[in-house]
Order: sequence, then structure tokens, then C-alpha cells
Amino acid sequence: MGEMTLNKIFGAGLAVVLVILGLLQLPSLLFASGAEGHHDDHHGEHGEPLSLNEQIAATYAYYIPIADGGSAGPVEPEEVFDLGAALASADVSRGQSSFQQKCASCHSIEAGAGNGIGPNLYNVVGAEKHHLDDFRYSGAMMAAEGSWTYADLNDWLKSPSSYMSGTSMGFAGLNRDGERANVIAYLASKTEGAPAFPAPLPEVTEEEGELVPEVEDTSLLEEAGDTAETMIEDAGDSLEDVSETVEDTVDETVEEASELVDDHAETHEGDEH
Repeated sequence: MGEMTLNKIFGAGLAVVLVILGLLQLPSLLFASGAEGHHDDHHGEHGEPLSLNEQIAATYAYYIPIADGGSAGPVEPEEVFDLGAALASADVSRGQSSFQQKCASCHSIEAGAGNGIGPNLYNVVGAEKHHLDDFRYSGAMMAAEGSWTYADLNDWLKSPSSYMSGTSMGFAGLNRDGERANVIAYLASKTEGAPAFPAPLPEVTEEEGELVPEVEDTSLLEEAGDTAETMIEDAGDSLEDVSETVEDTVDETVEEASELVDDHAETHEGDEH
């Protein structure tokens, strides 16, 4: 047992070292995405925030997409137009001025005045949508049901074509909330026994916890977190088991190599004499 035996010993030791290095690199090979890191892993190239799935994909090559069940954090509320508050502070004289500039070319509004391109709008608030017998309404208006409530007038004046598909009224609408409220208040001033303005919306404070609603269903996010924790624990246990196995293998190999060296030394001890 000479030089060949020593080569086998060194070869076995080298194989053990390679196995250890391979096992240490195994987790990164399995899970790392290979993408280069950034200073901020939670934002994209242009600074926009990444979703949870995008953050996971940027870190791991193998992952289970998480269903978007909604964020558990605060949600920005949509701005709601308070028609009641707008009408309560409306300026009738400004509404009259807007009416004369943008509506009077097609509509009259005084009692007893005739129709123009559009119907006379005296007493229009609260009236049926096609309330005049002496005016020829469009088919869409004739098919419309209900009366001209303040809410309906607001939606109609904001965008007639959006409110009623097929209307023959070619008016773009009044985009500014304040101007629209002023015109509605002016129409109400020209309506005998006009309905009362709607009440303003109730005020909501942050202390009441209703200004910024929170998504109640966080089960999907919690389940994903539990799954991730379990995967990490399992990976840690597996790596620990592998480390123990490798350590035992190294010890056994070193012990066997030591014994072979001792045997080799004893065998050739007599040869030196």
C-alpha cells in the first residue's frame, strides 16, 4: 500500500470537500432568482412600488404566487361629491349667469315662455323627465323613467351623453361642481314649490375610524405568511440534517484516512532498517 493508497486518501478528502461546498450552495441554487440586487428591493426601476408577488419573484426562482386578496393596510377613500353641501352654499345669481351663457341659447326658463331647441325649463325640478306635452323629446328621453331629482339633474348637467345614451342634446356638460350646483339652485328658484335640497353628507372624522377604511379579509395574506414561515423552518431543518450528515461523513473519512496512514507507516517501518 504505497503511493496509490495515499492518492485514494487525498481523493476521498477532496470529494468530501466538494460535497460540502455543493451542499452549502444548494439553497441559493434552488431558490435564488439570479437577479442582481438593488438598493431598494421593494421598488421597480422607476421608483414605483412592487407588489408582493413581484418582490418574491425578484428574490426566488421558485415560488407560489399569492392571490391578491386586497391590502391589509389603509385604503385611500374615493372623493365623493357632496351635492347637499354644494347646494346649501350655491349662488343663485352665479347660476343665472351660467345659465344665460351656456343654456339660454336652447332653453327658455320663464313661466309661459315657449320652447326653443330644447324644452322650457320652468318648474323642471321634480317634474317628470318628459313633462311637457308640447315638446318633441328624443326617443331616449321619452323612454326615461322617473323625475328630475337634484341628483339626476347633477348627473345630467355633468355629462348628458353619459347620463342618457342616445340623447339628442349636444351639450358637453358642466365639469365644475360649484358651477353645476349654482345652475341647479337657479333652476330650483324657477320652480314653484321646489323640493328641499338634499341634506349634506354626515361628517366623518379619523377618530371614528371610518375616514380610511381597512380591508377586513386578511386571511390570504396571513396564510401566505404562515406558509413562508413553514417553508423557512423546513429548509432550516433540512440544512441542519444535511450538515450533521456531512459532518459525520467527514469524521468517518478522516478517521479511516488516519487509520490507513497509520497502517501504511507500520507496514513500511521495517523497510527503513
